[in-house]
Amino acid sequence: IPRPPNPFIVFRSSWLKSNDGMRAIERDHRQLSRICGEVWRAMSAAKKIPYQRQAQAQKEAHARKYPDCRFSPQRRTEEIVRRK
Repeated sequence: IPRPPNPFIVFRSSWLKSNDGMRAIERDHRQLSRICGEVWRAMSAAKKIPYQRQAQAQKEAHARKYPDCRFSPQRRTEEIVRRK
């Protein structure tokens, strides 16, 4: 079951849709998230309110769709093999 998005994720998806030119310049989503994070931190609290409301609405819809869902992260039992 996917978790509902937080306000930053809602903002990030909206920001990327409105700035399609940015995707043509920068293809690395890690870097796009860093840029978007800087924009998010620079925003005033008043400008963040619509994204917070939208995230809250999605959270409530998620709770209605999955009433028994409780997030409980599990530790990995095996070690991740990383390339060198």
